[in-house]
Amino acid sequence: CDDDVDALVVDNGSGKCKAGIAGDAAPRAVIPSIVGRTRHQGGMVGMGQKDS
Repeated sequence: CDDDVDALVVDNGSGKCKAGIAGDAAPRAVIPSIVGRTRHQGGMVGMGQKDS
């Protein structure tokens, strides 16, 4: 068995996902963990509607 194996630490938070090696001072990768689609398709809400 190899004794030089490092442990990977993953913190899957509500806003960011962080990954790094156990014992390091800071994570090596930080990415947003927000997944989804916008509610409104297109640019601004109400654009393309005529005034009555």
